[in-house]
Amino acid sequence: MTAKKLLRVAVLLSAALLALPGVVYGEKYAGEIFQLSPGVANQAMGNTGITNENAVSAAWWNPALLSLPGDRGLELMHAEQFDGLMQFNHISAVLGSQNRLGLVITHVGIDNIALTRLEDESLPPSATNQPFVYKKVSNNDLIAYFGIARNISPSFNIGLTPKIAYRNLAEKSGFGFGADMGMLWDISQSWRLGMVARDFFTTQIIWENGTQENVLPSLNTEIAFATTVSSRRIPVQVVVGAESMFEGREEAATVSAGAFSADFHAGLAVQPIPQLKVMAGYDIDAITTGLGIYVKKLSLEYAVKLGSDEDLGFSQRIAAGWRW
Repeated sequence: MTAKKLLRVAVLLSAALLALPGVVYGEKYAGEIFQLSPGVANQAMGNTGITNENAVSAAWWNPALLSLPGDRGLELMHAEQFDGLMQFNHISAVLGSQNRLGLVITHVGIDNIALTRLEDESLPPSATNQPFVYKKVSNNDLIAYFGIARNISPSFNIGLTPKIAYRNLAEKSGFGFGADMGMLWDISQSWRLGMVARDFFTTQIIWENGTQENVLPSLNTEIAFATTVSSRRIPVQVVVGAESMFEGREEAATVSAGAFSADFHAGLAVQPIPQLKVMAGYDIDAITTGLGIYVKKLSLEYAVKLGSDEDLGFSQRIAAGWRW
C-alpha cells in the first residue's frame, strides 16, 4: 500500500468520526470512566502512548500496536487521584506471539461517601433541623478491554478493542458496551503516526432502572519521533498528541468551538542506560515526570502529575511488570 493510500485511510477514519457526532445523540461526560488511561510511563510522558509499541496496556491505548512484533508481558498498576480520594487500579497484559492479544482490566473506586438527610425532611434546614449522615456508600467501576490487530501493509496496521463495563454508583448499577478503533502508520524509520477513535461504535451504558446513556466518540491523534544521540547512541523519543471531543466542553477544554473541543499532550523519554528511563511531559494543564527501572524481565515504573486542576492537586502512579 502506497503512502498516498495510507494517508487516505487515515483521513477517512478522521472524517467518519467527525461526522458521527452530528447524527448520534450522547450525554456530556457519560464516557469519563473510559477516559481514565492505564500505564505509568504513559502518565510520566504527558499521558501519551498511542504510538508506543512497548506499552503492555496497548489494548487501551491503541489496539493497532498489537500487530507489531514485541514482547509479551503483564503489568500491575496502582494510582491515587484527587490527593488519594480515588483509587485507580489496572491489570494489563499482552499475550500470544504471532497474533498478539491485549487485555486491560480497570477498577476505579471511591469509598466512604457520606449520604445525608435532614432530621425532619418536611422542614427546611435550620439550627434545630440539621443534616446528619445516615449511610456511607461506595462507587465502583470495573471495565475490561480486549484488543486485537491486523497488518494491512508492512508500515500500516489497524486494531479493534471491544469493551464492557460494570458500574455500581452508590445504590445504582448498570452495564456498558462499546468498542474503540485504532490505526498506526510508520511514516519512516524515525516518524510514526497513530490515531484512535474511542467509542467509535457509540458506547452505551444501560442502568438497572431502564435509563440509557450514549457515549459520544472522541478522536486521539499522536505523532512520535525517535532517534539516538551521542556516540553512546542513547535512545530519545519525543511525542506530541491531541484529544478531540464533541461534547461542547467549552471552558473545560484547552481549545473549543461549538461542540468541538481539544486538549493537548506532549512527552519526552531519554534512556541513558538500558536499565533506566527518565521521562517528562505536559498533560493538558499539568507537568508530569517519572522514572522507569528495568532489570532483566522485571520493570518498576513511577510517575507523578503535578499541579493539575483536573485532579484537584497531584496524582501519582506506580506499576510493576514482567515481560517474556
